[in-house]
Amino acid sequence: MIPPRPWEVGDHEARWNGYLLAPGSPVLRNKVGATTTEALRAAENDLLEFRLTELRSQRGLVSRTYDLAHLQRLHLQLFQDVYEWAGDLRTVGIAKGEGEDTSFVPPLDIERPVAHVAARIAESHLLRDVGADELVDEVTYLYDYLNFAHPFREGNGRAQREFFAQLLAESGRGLDWSKADMDGLHSACHAARVDGDTSALRTIIAVALTVDPVY
Repeated sequence: MIPPRPWEVGDHEARWNGYLLAPGSPVLRNKVGATTTEALRAAENDLLEFRLTELRSQRGLVSRTYDLAHLQRLHLQLFQDVYEWAGDLRTVGIAKGEGEDTSFVPPLDIERPVAHVAARIAESHLLRDVGADELVDEVTYLYDYLNFAHPFREGNGRAQREFFAQLLAESGRGLDWSKADMDGLHSACHAARVDGDTSALRTIIAVALTVDPVY
């Protein structure tokens, strides 16, 4: 029997510290030996680039079921070299910004919003039934909803962007994230989650949408 890992046991504080190199450290436990956030970010970016190229060149590498399991497989593929918990759902509450209104869903509620997204994707036959005039609004809605789930301790945005790039490819379309400003995307997701204002997110999705699938 595999013993529980530090981020899987104890109260919230214990689990939170379990993800870190040491209690109060800004650096997450990692498999690359990084002891600073800068070193971790640099290693993460390099390793992610390799795994992303691998993912995009081998269609069958990750089974595309467009549900929570699919998202977990994507996260594992991208971050397997960096974090021991790659692909695992987070065990702690997380927030970005100040105040409880900026929090993502609690760990025990992660499955619910993702299930809603998965059901909506299935109902639209992987967005194939969504016309061009409705596509931006639908992708914006799904992106905002999935972002609120934020299933992982770190790396949610990158896994989510690949999830949607794969999804759009099912109908011969794509998302070219190189056209989007990442800081702007993060701000847009924050505004959508906190203020219910999806206008900025909608604009970014509209710019990123392309008829040339990434996958």
